[in-house]
This record gives sequence, structure tokens and C-alpha cells, in this order.
Amino acid sequence: MAYAIGLVWMTGAAFMTRKAAQLWRNASLVNFFLASFTVLPFGQEVRRGEVRSVGVTAASLWAITPLVFLGLLDAEMTGGQAAVVLIAVLIVLACMACEISIILFNVPARFVPPHMRSEPGTVVLWRVRRARKKSGHR
Repeated sequence: MAYAIGLVWMTGAAFMTRKAAQLWRNASLVNFFLASFTVLPFGQEVRRGEVRSVGVTAASLWAITPLVFLGLLDAEMTGGQAAVVLIAVLIVLACMACEISIILFNVPARFVPPHMRSEPGTVVLWRVRRARKKSGHR
């Protein structure tokens, strides 16, 4: 059963990687991703930022994979397995920091699909909206 759950996890990571690669090459898929992310309890700007960071999300899913398998197999933490866990956790944390940076500031641009690199980050959009509210424009 543990292997089946791990296989389902890997299938999900592979699917996300495939969708991220498709988004990277095809700008018309942005609206599909935005529609998929409507379940997120955030505004449009944050959802669009999440779409920009889909590639990093896919990378973090692959980094989580060894953690899933080690947890499912209830493996003893020997030196080698502990090193794998440490490396995987560090990669996941780096991916999370990168994803937050992409959502908020659209940086680093190399991890953003080429057709979305010129977009402003969420923070810039929030500032523009706030300035409009202060000046009375809507």
C-alpha cells in the first residue's frame, strides 16, 4: 500500500511538471491555470503570481518525493537517509522562498515562464491599487 501511495504522489508530481512545461511554452494556458487556482482563498494578483511560480512548485513536489517515500516506508534514519531528508528539506525550503519571491516580486525571472517575466509582482499591483484608492480613482 505504501508503494501505491508513493506512486500516486509521483504521478501527481509528474503531471504538475508536465503542466508547468506546457505553461512555459504556451502563453494561452495562463487562463486555464488561473481558473484552476480559483479554489485558493487569495485575490487575482496572488493567483496570477502562483501561476508564474508553477515551475518552482513542480520542483518542490519532486523534492518532497523522497520524504514521502521515507515516511511511508517508516525507514530508520541512518546517515544516508538522514542526509537525503536534510537535502530534501533544504530544497523544499528554498523552493518555498523562491515561490514567495516570484508571487510577490516576480523575481528571480529565470524561474518564471518567458511570457510572464515582464509582469509586475503582486506587491507592485497592491501599491498601484492602494494609490488609486487614496486618490479617489477606481
